[in-house]
Amino acid sequence: MPTMTAYLPPATDVPTGSTRLLCFHHAGGAASAFGDWQRRLGPHVTVLPVQLPGRERRAADPRFTDIDALVTDLDRSLEPALDGPFAFYGHSMGALVAYRLALLRAQRGRSLPNRLMVGAYPPPHLRAPITEALRLTDQELTQWLGGIGGMSELVMRYPDWVRAALELTRDDLRVCQSHDPATAARPLSCPIDVFAGRDDPLLPLDRVYGWERHTTVGCRVHPMPGGHFFIQESADVFLRTIGSLLFPALRSV
Repeated sequence: MPTMTAYLPPATDVPTGSTRLLCFHHAGGAASAFGDWQRRLGPHVTVLPVQLPGRERRAADPRFTDIDALVTDLDRSLEPALDGPFAFYGHSMGALVAYRLALLRAQRGRSLPNRLMVGAYPPPHLRAPITEALRLTDQELTQWLGGIGGMSELVMRYPDWVRAALELTRDDLRVCQSHDPATAARPLSCPIDVFAGRDDPLLPLDRVYGWERHTTVGCRVHPMPGGHFFIQESADVFLRTIGSLLFPALRSV
């Protein structure tokens, strides 16, 4: 069984009064997607990008393809990071991972995030359209990823890189496909903030409002300029919004 590893600083490196922001990346992505968030969010937030196996520093580790196994392992291995104020942000596949991890912790009677923040993903009682990409040929999947900003032109120049990226993406899409919408039955007792790109071809804005049924304490939708990867296209406005959501939680602890 793979062992999950978050980039966790020693406890002494977490400033007093800081909240930990655990970040979960998109399908085919990696922890480096959040590489500059610490600098941009400042000292009141300790950014902890969660690195799933099978990519970057963990390229040799076997990948998960099942959401239940993944979040069970995450819950165990990330427990040391959740002993103080914390929040989750998950993007696309990462939104599902963050939600399912919060749901598992609620079922176990463990602490929940101050805020569950999700981006570019439909509410968990619906099937995610990105899983339909598993039916595509390699050429079609490459074009699809390029069209939504999920594969750079640089990667596309090298067949070996494309092949590796497609294998990684397919395994991550299998994680999303393994989610049973019936699992999303009990609402969480933490606020949910939903981010969605106004021009996201995979997620019309009117679909994201269904997230409100998955919390008992409030859900807000934050439309963002850009498409599926608005966290890159509109990083300034997005991270300003993230910061404004986290700082009130900090003042309350």
